[in-house]
Amino acid sequence: MPVSRAQLARMLDRRCFLLLLALLGLLVGIPILGDTLYGRTLIGLLDILILFAAVAAVGRSRLSLAVAGVLGVPVLVFQIVALQSASPGHLALSWGFAAGFYVFALVQLLHYVLRPEAMTADKLYGAAAVYLMLGITWAFGYGVLEYFHPGAFTLGGTAKVLEFSELIYFSFVVLTSTGFGDILPAVMRARFLVILEVLTGVMYVAILIARLTGVYPGPGKEP
Repeated sequence: MPVSRAQLARMLDRRCFLLLLALLGLLVGIPILGDTLYGRTLIGLLDILILFAAVAAVGRSRLSLAVAGVLGVPVLVFQIVALQSASPGHLALSWGFAAGFYVFALVQLLHYVLRPEAMTADKLYGAAAVYLMLGITWAFGYGVLEYFHPGAFTLGGTAKVLEFSELIYFSFVVLTSTGFGDILPAVMRARFLVILEVLTGVMYVAILIARLTGVYPGPGKEP
């Protein structure tokens, strides 16, 4: 059944809500599907589709889609090669391109969410999606660092090459400043990346609150 223009318009009005649901689905799927080759391939494909959807939803230009393609195709190709060959180098390349892809998608989404215009429910969902994407982006960065500096992190006091699910877990612990202490940065470069992620999380929340305060002034104040 073809999609009508009215249905398409309603979908675009909820684009960030659908993006948020997809990101939550990705986070739920990583520990469930990450133990098998086909599961990891499916997660990688879903990850790329989510990012393309984010760029297409808020970028809406041929240039943004072209850049997304340049960054997205190597992510999937290197990931498939890494899964078939078990090569850490190809996996690091995949994670590096994925981090770049996420940064590009984040810039596009932030430009949409923080634009000086009326704050809509879809933009609020977009702001939540940005927060999730920040955590995933830093996880890719930690994975690349781990390739160049084996033993950059310790688990339970023992140096260990972390799986991607563990990197995701560590990244969100850092982003939210939870600090459980089970996974720790063991080298100075990792520690400084942790500092940068903590600052990113705190500053993003502060900027978002300031944006919402400007949109919704207090009682008796003009907007």
